[in-house]
This record gives sequence, structure tokens and C-alpha cells, in this order.
Amino acid sequence: MNLTSFLPLKMNIAILAIAIIPFTGGFQSSPKEKPAADIKLGAYYFDGWTGKYAQHISPKLMNSFANRKPKWGWITSSQSVVDQQITAASNAGLSFFSFCWYYSGKDKFKTEPLNNALKYFQKSANTSKMEYCLMVANHKGFEIGTADWSTVQAEWVKQFKTPNYLKVNGKPLLIIFSVENLIKDLGSADAVKSAFQDLKTAATAGGLSGVTMAACISGDARSIKQAEDCGFDILTGYNQHSAGFTAKTTQIPIDSMRTAEKRLWNRVAKISDLPYIPVSTLNWDPRPWAAANNAYDSAPYFVGYSEKSVYNSVSGMMTWMNKNTAHTTKENIALLYAWNENGEGAYLTPSAKGPNFLRGLQKALNKQ
Repeated sequence: MNLTSFLPLKMNIAILAIAIIPFTGGFQSSPKEKPAADIKLGAYYFDGWTGKYAQHISPKLMNSFANRKPKWGWITSSQSVVDQQITAASNAGLSFFSFCWYYSGKDKFKTEPLNNALKYFQKSANTSKMEYCLMVANHKGFEIGTADWSTVQAEWVKQFKTPNYLKVNGKPLLIIFSVENLIKDLGSADAVKSAFQDLKTAATAGGLSGVTMAACISGDARSIKQAEDCGFDILTGYNQHSAGFTAKTTQIPIDSMRTAEKRLWNRVAKISDLPYIPVSTLNWDPRPWAAANNAYDSAPYFVGYSEKSVYNSVSGMMTWMNKNTAHTTKENIALLYAWNENGEGAYLTPSAKGPNFLRGLQKALNKQ
């Protein structure tokens, strides 16, 4: 997720995978690391693939990274393609999508192109195959202030009433991308806590049991305390690619992310008593989106993203969850970054020429 025209704040959060036995032509889990059978695994969904924002389907992405092109083409924001994506994702074992949701103003958010796929998902004949939730992308250009709260609150409660909206502890799950931005835009942590209470009251009045508020955190003590001060119910993340970087190295093996993620998850579990939804950062290579304001041309990126690395990431996260059930949600929810962050190199969407990453996911989930 990146809107270079808005210079977005990139919150990086999340995950790992741990070692499995050596690869010998097939994928096998160690009997000592049996995956959780009841994991509810979702993936973040970024709908930058409408053709409405030129920086997403960039010339460099199309010409130099053609292997990332989905089998349906670069523009996937259509009813037909979303229908097919639901089938592909559910067949591979994903239980839900967490849609990046953008508020672009009271008169604009309902027609915001970045929210198109959510509408197609809801209208799809296949929608019953998966659940969904919103991840409010409140970075620069899409801030939510005090004057906006009543508008977004009404929209969120409307979404919560959708039959297949994802619930945690019996309440619809709402993820906030930037806690820091929300505090700044609403005025204080106490103001955020008050706004959350208003939202929960509105949800209850609408016949729901309340709302489960989840915060994307960076994983350090400060970000965790910030989330706790705001009254969040759950901790989670979006991606944490920088956690796996090695000093003075540009090309970093993707396995570094696995070790870094485990370290991050353990730190969060040690610091906070709040339930945790771990997120596995499958990859990070945003070179197709290099621009003058982001230095992606010279910044570090991972190498080695493959069917095997997807298997390793998902298996490692499941193993961690098995060993840390006291810190996860009772529904055993986890997330992947991401379903279709093709510009940033983290994607599971089947491609026309590239590897079949979904096969690694299926094997990790024992779906194949």
C-alpha cells in the first residue's frame, strides 16, 4: 500500500516464520511443530489496481517486474476478477480479507477508487466463501479528524452488520493503521478512547455486541503503550519489513524476516497483556514504486521470495501461535501481508509467469 502522491506514512508491522526441516523437493512440517488446526488466516487486500492512480501500475512495474502481473492482468478491480480472487483465496485456505479502507472526505469516500474491491466483494456471488473486515488506512491524505468521526462511525456500523463481517470475541473487528495519526487528528489519546466508546455505543444500539478495536503497532514499548492508552482491545500490525534488514546490506535473504518476526512477536507478548493478532510479512521489494520522495531505488529489499518462503512464513507463524495461545485471540486469528501488494513485492495473487505462491500457502495449511 503506497500512494506516493500523498507521501503516506508507512507503518510497518509484523511477522515471522521459523525454521522447518530442509527442503528436499516437497514441503514437510516437523512432527514437533504441528500447525494449529483451527487457525483463521486472513490477508490484507490493497485495491490500488483500478488504473485510477497512475503511480500504482507504474511503467517500471509493468516493464521491469512483469513476473508480478496477475493472471487476470494489472487491473484487477472488477466484479469478475474479484469473484475469481475470492475463489482462489478460499481454495488456498484463507478465511478472510482485511480490506485497506480509505476515507477521502464526506462526499468522496463512497466513490473512492481505493474502496472499489470491497464493493465488488460484497456484491460477489462468491462472497459467502470468505469473511472480511476493514483496515482503516488513515495515513497522510486520508486522515480522520473530529469533524469526520460521525460520518465514518455510521459507515463502519453499516459495514459491521454485513453477515460475513469478521468478529473477534463476538464483536466486529476494526483495524486502525496509524495510532499516532489518530491521536494527532482527534487531539489526544483520551479523545481517541472517547471516540471508540461512541463507536461501540452506536454499534450496540444497532444490535451488535460492540466493536473490537485493533491497533497496528511497530512492536516497541512506546507504540504498545500508545495503543493501550487509547483503549484498543487488540494489537496487530500491517508489515514490519525493516525488522528483517541487515545493516549496510541492500539485498537481504527473505529468511531474515522470519527470525525478526518471531523476535517481534515475542516482544509484544512479553510487554502487553492485550490479545495479539500476529502478521507475517511475506516479502518487501518496492523498487517498482521508486520515486524521488521514497528512495526505493537504493533502499534495502528482500530476495528469495518463493513458494517455499511462503510455506516457511505461514508454518512458522502457526507454530508460534501454537506455543503462545495465551497471547492470541480465542478465534486463533492471524494475518498475512499481503494478498496483492504487488508493487511492494508482497503478494499471493496468481501470476501469469511467476511462481505459484498459493501452493506454498496451501501446503502450510494442509490444504494440498
